[in-house]
Amino acid sequence: MNEEKTLLKFDTIDKSSKKLYLLKNKKLEIVNFNGSLTYKIENNNSTSVLQFVYEKNIDQVTYDGGYREEVVFEIPNNSTNQNYTDEILQNTKMLFGRYCNCRGKNGLFKVNQGKLHVTSSKKVIRFKLQFKINEVPQITEEIEY
Repeated sequence: MNEEKTLLKFDTIDKSSKKLYLLKNKKLEIVNFNGSLTYKIENNNSTSVLQFVYEKNIDQVTYDGGYREEVVFEIPNNSTNQNYTDEILQNTKMLFGRYCNCRGKNGLFKVNQGKLHVTSSKKVIRFKLQFKINEVPQITEEIEY
């Protein structure tokens, strides 16, 4: 993904990092390729994309030595105060990704279980997300900004 990102938040804790990015005026296009999900970022003036990335013990030489999770979803650009619950989370096209050297236990998955509250205006975005994925183990279960 070579889109212009704005880093909103960065934390490091015990050989891990958490980053939150905003991709302004973008939308998610979810693609099902041979039974696996992937996504593309495309231009769209009415929505923006939020991307959260958790990384732990990433070996700079080989990617197999690390662990990465990603949560990505889109929100409307207009001023809003929205709540999304369970299946309604798919109105944001929310995906959870798990990337590691864990055979059969990684990939991208639609998020259909949880709660998201978003408050946004033209200058400020705030949200709280609590979610659960049943397909694979996860470390990230809550994100707040």
